[in-house]
Amino acid sequence: MASTDEFCGIDPEEMGRLASSLRGAADRLTAFSREFDGRLRQYGISAPELREITDIAGWGGEQVSMLNRRIDLITDLGAGAPEPGGAGGSSSLVRFPADLEALETARGLALMYGNIFVNFEGDFQAELIHEHAGEVAALAKNPQAAAAFYALLSPKVRDTLPGLIAATGSKTARKDLAAFGEALGAALRAPVLVPAFARVKTDLTEPAGSKAAAWQRLALLKGAGAPTDVRSAAARSLVLDDFTKNPRQDWRAGVPAETTAYGLPSDLVALGLEVLAGDAAAVRTAFAEMGGGEVKLTQVEKMKRFLGYAKGAGTGDEVADAFGQAMEAGTEAKTEKPGQHGPGAGAFALDVMRATGSFGDGLPAVARDSMVTIATSYIHEVTSGARFDKAVDRTSGMKTPENWTALPGVTPVFYLSPGDTHRFLKTFVGDERLTGDFDAAAARFRYDTLTAAGRLDAKSDENRFERISKMFGDLAGIEFKATLDVRGERDATDDLIRDITKNTLSLGIDRLPVVGGAVEAGWELTKAYGVSTLLDDWADSFETRVEKATGVRSDFVLRQKYDMAQILHEAGYPASDPPVDLVSKSTGGLKTYDELLAEAKREASGDKTWEQALREKLIPYERWMDANDSLDTKVEDSSRFQTSEQAKESLGIWG
Repeated sequence: MASTDEFCGIDPEEMGRLASSLRGAADRLTAFSREFDGRLRQYGISAPELREITDIAGWGGEQVSMLNRRIDLITDLGAGAPEPGGAGGSSSLVRFPADLEALETARGLALMYGNIFVNFEGDFQAELIHEHAGEVAALAKNPQAAAAFYALLSPKVRDTLPGLIAATGSKTARKDLAAFGEALGAALRAPVLVPAFARVKTDLTEPAGSKAAAWQRLALLKGAGAPTDVRSAAARSLVLDDFTKNPRQDWRAGVPAETTAYGLPSDLVALGLEVLAGDAAAVRTAFAEMGGGEVKLTQVEKMKRFLGYAKGAGTGDEVADAFGQAMEAGTEAKTEKPGQHGPGAGAFALDVMRATGSFGDGLPAVARDSMVTIATSYIHEVTSGARFDKAVDRTSGMKTPENWTALPGVTPVFYLSPGDTHRFLKTFVGDERLTGDFDAAAARFRYDTLTAAGRLDAKSDENRFERISKMFGDLAGIEFKATLDVRGERDATDDLIRDITKNTLSLGIDRLPVVGGAVEAGWELTKAYGVSTLLDDWADSFETRVEKATGVRSDFVLRQKYDMAQILHEAGYPASDPPVDLVSKSTGGLKTYDELLAEAKREASGDKTWEQALREKLIPYERWMDANDSLDTKVEDSSRFQTSEQAKESLGIWG
C-alpha cells in the first residue's frame, strides 16, 4: 500500500474535460476509420492500418470509462473536502491517497454489501456476508481503503450493521462483525486523507437520536480498537453524558438476538463503559469530561452514580462488571508496575478507591475482582495507607502528608488515610478467594521490602527494618479488622486458621523455598500475631481453635520471631555464622521454624515427645541469637512492632 504521505492531486473538473475531449477524439477516429474503410473497399483495397486506428479509438473509449469511474469515485469520496480555489486560488484540486485502485476496490465492496443487505435475506444472506467478511478485514492493511469503504457504505447499513448481521441468524455473526470492526478501527486510527470519511467519524461521535441506534454504533466500535479520542467522544455522546445528567432512565437497548450473538450487554450504559475499557486514557478523559460543563459532580461522585445505578437496575451486573473493567483500565492496574504508577493513573486510582470504598461490602459482587486487581497493583499505596506511625490525621490525596517519613522500597504515588484504606479493603475481603489474591501480593511485598530494609540496615542501621515491620503490622490489623466487619469474627478467624494450617504448620522440609510457601507463611503469621489484640478472649477464640485444627500448640509470637531472624540473616545483617545444625540442606540458609518443627516430629520417639525434641533444636538457635546482640534486639523489636492494636483503637478516631 502507499504510505500516508503519498497522494495524488485530482481536479475533477479538469478530469471531466479530459474525458470529454478523449471521448470526442475516440469518436472521430472511429468515424474516420469507418468512412475510409468503406470507400477503400469500394475499390477492393484493403487497409490494415485502419484497424489499428479503430483499436486506438477503442482504447480511448476504455480510458474514458475509467476516467468517468474515477470522477464518480472522487466526487463521492471528496465530499467534505475544502472548497475548490480556497485561500484565493482558482484550482479545484482535491488531495487523495495515491492508491486509487485500492479505493475503487473498497467502493466495489461497499456497493456489494449494500446490495447484500437490501436484496437478500436468511441463510443465503448470512453466507454472503461471511463469504466476503475476510475482504473487509483485509482493508485494515490499507487504512485509507478502509476509510473509503465506510464512506461509501450506505449510512443505513453502517449504522445498523450489528443488527443486520445478527438478524440473519448467522453462526458466524461475532466473527463477521469483528471483521467490520477491524477495518473501521484501522480507518479511525489513520490520518483522515479521504475527505468523506470525516463525516463518518463525526457521525460515530455524535448523539444517535435513540438508545437503540446508540447501541448499534457502540456495538460496532466495541471491537474496533478505536483511538482514544473516538472512544471517549463516542461513549460520552452516545450514552454517558446523558446518563450522568439523568441516570433514572431505562437504559436497556440491545435485543436478545444481538446480545447473544455478540456476547455484549443489553444495557447501553454498560456497553459505553466497555467501549472505554480497552483504553486507559479514554477512561480517564471520559470521566473527567463526562456530562460537560453543566454537570458539577466530582469524579468520585460520577463513579458513585454508576455504582448506585448498578445496585438498583435489573441489568446491574452488566453495569458493575463493565464499571470494574473500566476502572482497571483507567488505573492501569495491569499495564503499569506496582510502585511505578504515573500521576494520571494514580490520581484516577485514588478516586476509584474513595468511590468504591464508600460502598464497602455493599459493592456489587461482580466488581470485586477488579478491586482486588487494583489493590494488588497499588500494593504500595494500600500498605502505606495503613500506617499509623506518621500523619495519622491525614486525608487521602496526591501530596505527601506533612511530617511523613518515606520508607525504603515503598513508593506510593498517592497517600490514603487509614480510614479510606479500611473502607477500600472491605470491598473485597468478604470473598476468601479475592482475599487470598491480595494476601499473596502483600506477602511478596512484605518479604521484598523487609529483605531490602535488612540489607540497608546491615550497612548502616537506621531501624528501617523495624519501621517496615510496623507498617505491615498495621496493614495486617486493618485488613483483619475489615474482614471482621464484613464477615464476622468466627468466619474471619476460621479462614485465618485454615491459611495458617496450609501455609505454616503443614509445611515440610522439602517444601520450604525462600519464596512461595515461606513468604506466604510469613504474612499469615504477621496477620495472626498482629490481629491478636482485635479479638476478645483471644486464647479461647483463636489459639485454642488452631490447636484443635492442627493438633499442636501454636506460639505465634515465637514463629514471628524466627521469621524475622531468617529474613535478616538472608539479607546479610551482621552476625556470626549459625551452627551447622541450623543451616538448611535444602536452601543453604537459616532453617525456618517449620523446618525445625518437622525435624522434631520425625525424631520424636516413645521416650521423647516432639515438643522436647523441638526445645532441644531451639536452644542453639536462641543461644546463637543471644550471642549476636544487635541481631537479637532487632528481631525482638521488629516482632513486637508487628502487633496492630492501633487498628482497632485508632480507626474509631481517625477512620
